[in-house]
Amino acid sequence: MPNDVQDFFARHAAGYTASPSHKAGKDLDLLTQLLDPKPRDRLVDIAAGTGHTALHLRPLIASALLVDFTREMLEEARQLAEDRGLEIETLVADAVSVPRPAGSFSLATCRRAAHHFPDVPAFLREAHRLLAREGRLGISDMTAGDEAIGLVNRIERLRDASHRSALSPEGWRAAVEAAGFRIDALEIEREDYTLARWLAPVSPSEVDLGAIGAILKEASPVERQALQVRKEADGLHLVKSRAVLVGVRV
Repeated sequence: MPNDVQDFFARHAAGYTASPSHKAGKDLDLLTQLLDPKPRDRLVDIAAGTGHTALHLRPLIASALLVDFTREMLEEARQLAEDRGLEIETLVADAVSVPRPAGSFSLATCRRAAHHFPDVPAFLREAHRLLAREGRLGISDMTAGDEAIGLVNRIERLRDASHRSALSPEGWRAAVEAAGFRIDALEIEREDYTLARWLAPVSPSEVDLGAIGAILKEASPVERQALQVRKEADGLHLVKSRAVLVGVRV
């Protein structure tokens, strides 16, 4: 994975640890509900970041391996686990090449990270390899319908140079099924954001707000309606959507 991903997350690791949305977002509750974790489950959390997803699931399951490409993110995760008295394992590795035997896990998760991957199909194939038969893959990632996914990607690339591409819900369905999974659930979680909150944990001072404003101004009425772009007393608001899905390895 390119160095710009590591550079970005190394600089913002503490921000992701503190982020209320990453720590306890609505998509995390929905993902947990749809995955229905069991005490015997063995989890691999791919692109685990500072560990919020795995640490949320850890009291419910037998074990958790947190995999991330950025050492600083995993250092934050280990500290959080120690603070909570939770036992985890961490591993610095790429999402498409996790050095563990095939079929080692019954659960795999990837939350708010897949839009950074240069090769989503390769990540999905690796998740399929890591999971035992009937293992469950849970993904949460930003999304929008086909009419607005291009606008989301333009905004995100200005926010964060490591952003590659967010997929539409149907794009996710097709990619997950092509990798050998049966879709068990696919739901869309929507939440109203100010632009500043959308950009977090990146500081607005690090982003070309003028360029983002120009993109939003030039967006088509269909795109703007899809994201519910509007001005309110506290600034510009948009609706961010996330696809939350569970696939079963077949």
